[in-house]
Amino acid sequence: MFYSSTQRKFWTFSSEEELRKLRCQTNQNIRQKQEASGKDCSKLLTPDEELMVCQYYHNRLKEFCMKFQPPMPKSVLASASSYFKRVYLQNSVMEHHPKILMLTCVYMACKVEEFNVSITQFVNNIRARAEERERAVDIILNNELQLLQLLNFHLTVHNPIRPLEGFLIDMKTRHRSAEEVEKLRPKAEEYLDRSFLSDACLLFPPSQVALAALWHAGNETGMDILSYIKHCLSKGDGADHNMLLDQIKKVQEVVCHVAQLDAGLVEGVKAKLAAVGSVEVTSDSQGTKRKLGTDQPGRQGAKKKTKQPKTEQGAGGVLTLSSLEEGT
Repeated sequence: MFYSSTQRKFWTFSSEEELRKLRCQTNQNIRQKQEASGKDCSKLLTPDEELMVCQYYHNRLKEFCMKFQPPMPKSVLASASSYFKRVYLQNSVMEHHPKILMLTCVYMACKVEEFNVSITQFVNNIRARAEERERAVDIILNNELQLLQLLNFHLTVHNPIRPLEGFLIDMKTRHRSAEEVEKLRPKAEEYLDRSFLSDACLLFPPSQVALAALWHAGNETGMDILSYIKHCLSKGDGADHNMLLDQIKKVQEVVCHVAQLDAGLVEGVKAKLAAVGSVEVTSDSQGTKRKLGTDQPGRQGAKKKTKQPKTEQGAGGVLTLSSLEEGT
């Protein structure tokens, strides 16, 4: 199914260099728009700073999913991570603030993966005041259509969770005892969790990511995975065997590239992003453009005079800094 999917056709790329060029082009497009409107571009984020912001909020997305109640299936995290990666491959954080879209990505993934949770249950997982949760509901729902458009309505995500399960079942059937194989599961699943934060979903078929997770688990537990690949997965010739090992190595290199962020640098870049307020616009479900975090007509309009706590984007933001980053 993956090889005939929109994921392979539109969202699988040839190399990390191609991803870097796409992100640089996205940043350049923003600069050109600013220059065309006569605005100063010196304070705009660089491509590396945009990537740092994305990594920061991707970490927050993962934490939100891991602590969610009722517990989320890992497929929701996998799909939400893929959506987030896809959006900011060809869109800038200076146009669409990731603090808002990360929550919309997770809520969309809940629907696609058939994890039945209401919007009220969803926002209850954000530690915030009642009025902030009401506003979060409106913002998430108003951004759903925009997220669909940014994803080109490509919602199906083929993740490595099922291929990993398939490999484990196959090993139990043809290679080792069930008890031995199950020892691989914790380390393999831990590796997949790390892979969701990397660009692996944009570069490799899910089966190759799953095989890399199995290889990693074998190294961690001291179990020989090479013999399984050689006798059960290869077609009998050395070329096929070497090709699989080469792809495993490439996946491992990408997953290992997920670096720890420097907290001081991240805070500086977030402050810089907050200062670029004029670029941060989004469209609601009726197509009306507005700045993220501003009040809207209707039931929110009555609350305009209510004093709101200060947020990353200034007064009137959707969620307080503490509610989003400490409560997730």
